[in-house]
Amino acid sequence: MGAWRRGVVVGRSSVTRRKRKAAAFALFNRNENRKSMERKLRQLQRIVPGGRVEPSDLDTLFHRVAAHIFLLESRVDLLKNAYSLFSPP
Repeated sequence: MGAWRRGVVVGRSSVTRRKRKAAAFALFNRNENRKSMERKLRQLQRIVPGGRVEPSDLDTLFHRVAAHIFLLESRVDLLKNAYSLFSPP
């Protein structure tokens, strides 16, 4: 608590309280962001075939994601070409 001067507490300002609240909120956001990122990585591991890798081996996971995206794009191109070949004029 701050010092008393003329019946008013001096020394604690609302700025200090705001800074404390902001620091607590930033810590909460950091934890929430970490949880959100971990949840998204787990979802990505479930989607990508062979994506079940150790959490520390994210490089391998991202390579597998890139390979899977390339495979899906190739399939889309193949289907487009097959449609254009066999569709009626």
